[in-house]
Amino acid sequence: METRPIETRKYFLDWLRVLAFGALIFFHVGMLYVSWHYNLKSPRLYPAIEPWMNGLSAWRLALLFLISGVASRFLIDKLGPGGFARDRVRRLLPVILIGMFVVIPPQTYVVLVSRGVTHMDFPTFWWTQYLRANQTLVRPLGMTMPTWDHIWFLVYLLNYTLVAAALIWAARRLGAHGRPPVSPWALLLAPPVWLAATNLLILTKAPITDALVNDWGAHLKWIGLFVTGLAAARQDRFWALLEAHRGKALAIAAVLLAIQSRVNDPAWSVVSGLYAWAAICALCGFASATLNRPSPILTHLNQAVLPIYVLHQPILLVTAFWLFPLRLPLPIEVLLLAGATGLGSFAIYETCIRPFAVTRFLFGLKPKGPRHNVARAAS
Repeated sequence: METRPIETRKYFLDWLRVLAFGALIFFHVGMLYVSWHYNLKSPRLYPAIEPWMNGLSAWRLALLFLISGVASRFLIDKLGPGGFARDRVRRLLPVILIGMFVVIPPQTYVVLVSRGVTHMDFPTFWWTQYLRANQTLVRPLGMTMPTWDHIWFLVYLLNYTLVAAALIWAARRLGAHGRPPVSPWALLLAPPVWLAATNLLILTKAPITDALVNDWGAHLKWIGLFVTGLAAARQDRFWALLEAHRGKALAIAAVLLAIQSRVNDPAWSVVSGLYAWAAICALCGFASATLNRPSPILTHLNQAVLPIYVLHQPILLVTAFWLFPLRLPLPIEVLLLAGATGLGSFAIYETCIRPFAVTRFLFGLKPKGPRHNVARAAS
């Protein structure tokens, strides 16, 4: 197998991170039109897109947890476990809080209005119901207030990074510096087994709740990918394997995706896990071969991803709430939803968040100053 050296800085993972979060906008637009549970539903469902949605959802979050593990490893090596833990709290805790108490309430409000639960104006709802956690209003719908809703990913990631920092600190205190690296083949072959097994666990014993507590099936699944990223971060042989065998990984992913669309649970859960890892390997391999270079555009987008992620779903749901009654032609409606969500989120980032020190802090951005390593923005 012919390989070439891979740079320590893995810019291709930054590109994949941006693309994965960008795909989230289209995925959530799609969620308005499929039969699966979601905050708000279009009166015109289109179940034909569900196989494509399954194909995207199987690997998207797994890829993000893998990339987060890689970025965490580089940051721990740079800042030390203690400095890394402080950095994660400073970067993630404010954005979780601003998301829960300011950004998400409008989407909760339109969901409740659309279901006839409340008719009060939004400021009154926010002050007297949401902030005061009036659970009697939302409990019949299976909702809670306040809620982290779609930013559960940040809540889980913060906890995983703090646990990783503590364990690595303890290991270093005990002198565990010279342990041999994990075999690149183990890194290649263990994750699909883990994903298939945890998918079965989620199906049969521990359904996903996104509630942090009592969500052990999800924790095992996502921690497995996060730990894989930690272990693989400095394993150039592993990334070289993915690049060298990217065509094979793509072919395997295509076959598994076709099988996934033709089977039901429990086989579906197993095949979905295998497909997810094959898709991740193909994406990483092709990205490594074509996108492993710095770019001013990448730097800008990489910094914008976190605020846009927090903003996008409330913008989508509020737009959908006002747009659905107009009964526009479906292609126009979908384009308006995707455009309003993506461009609206980016416009708010550019005009209201990026220029100001306070909003930069609240949305998890570094202070303005000399250019920093992009890796720090990639976690």
